Amino acid sequence: MPEEQQSASREVAGSAWPRYSAATTGFRNYWYPVMFSRRLGRKPVAIKLCGEPIVLVRHAGRAYALHDRCPHRGVPLSQGEQAFPGFLTCAYHGWTYDLATGDLAAVLTDGPDSPICGKAAVRVGTYPVAERAGLVWVYVGDQPAPPVEADVPSELLQPGLVVEGVFQVRKGNWRYAAENGIDEGHAKYLHRNALWAFWRKQSALTLFHMAPSEDGEWLMRVRDDTIWDVTYPRLGRWPRRHPWQRRRSGTSGVGIRLPCTLLNRQKGWTGYELYVPWDEDHYLSGLLATKRASGLEALKFRLWYRLWVRWVFHGQQNGEDQWMIELMRIPPERLYRPDVSITAWRRLCEETARRTEAEAASGAHCAGAARLAAGQQAQ
Repeated sequence: MPEEQQSASREVAGSAWPRYSAATTGFRNYWYPVMFSRRLGRKPVAIKLCGEPIVLVRHAGRAYALHDRCPHRGVPLSQGEQAFPGFLTCAYHGWTYDLATGDLAAVLTDGPDSPICGKAAVRVGTYPVAERAGLVWVYVGDQPAPPVEADVPSELLQPGLVVEGVFQVRKGNWRYAAENGIDEGHAKYLHRNALWAFWRKQSALTLFHMAPSEDGEWLMRVRDDTIWDVTYPRLGRWPRRHPWQRRRSGTSGVGIRLPCTLLNRQKGWTGYELYVPWDEDHYLSGLLATKRASGLEALKFRLWYRLWVRWVFHGQQNGEDQWMIELMRIPPERLYRPDVSITAWRRLCEETARRTEAEAASGAHCAGAARLAAGQQAQ
């Protein structure tokens, strides 16, 4: 077997994860966060989710989501308007759809007795929508939607939680972004000169293992030991030190969960990174900073985020991650020991991601498990 298809632990890196490798537009049958609730109003907003075009709009305080395509001539409904409360009207010919059902209610350019009414509807119809933690969540799938709480991290459901952050469509596949998030090794080198880590003494490497959190909600990166200084053959000691750098507490826990959420516990606050599948070549990046606070403490946290974290951590340092995500060209790949975090995440997706109707009917999960077992036995 070619070496570039094997990981450092001799796994078949190229064929061990058939479902995960195929999930270029994400896993269906999940709720995904797509924007801040405060940014959704009467004006339609166009998004993509798992490759599907969707239009979001708010009416009477409630969020609605429809397939973003008028069945008449294929014009995006997101170009239209709420010409009538509770209805979305296409900008082209005035075809008007019920927000709750997607049914065609009227055709303004064909009169009140238009015979096409009652015979047409938005294909796919409407999508389940919910709002939690100040975010709009949309369900895409073939199975009935579970309660949205099944896919919202429990910590985001706590009362009195202050949530700040940014959403942005970025280049790259969501899987590369998720793998970058749970990857431990890159932070030691890629971010060594980032302003966020300016005062922190950087270690050479971290010894860790992957394990589920106590509540089973996260796949956690568990630190076993930190190696601060190392002498490398032919190179000498690394990393180089600056006199102002001290050992300071930073990230105290990193975990990941389906369908696309990274947990990043910091001293005094918690961060979340969301890698929402947009299409094969783009993902919706959601970067959140949260803290339970009220009154003056909440105001101070919001100001601290907007004046510092948003630009330095979510801006400059996360921008370094995005630089790499856009440059990645895989497969093939050759993994090394710290990539156990990546292979553990791939295995979690392969074994536990919800099935589509087609996968369940075809027994794809059985085939995938057999292929994985065969690959491991071959080692």
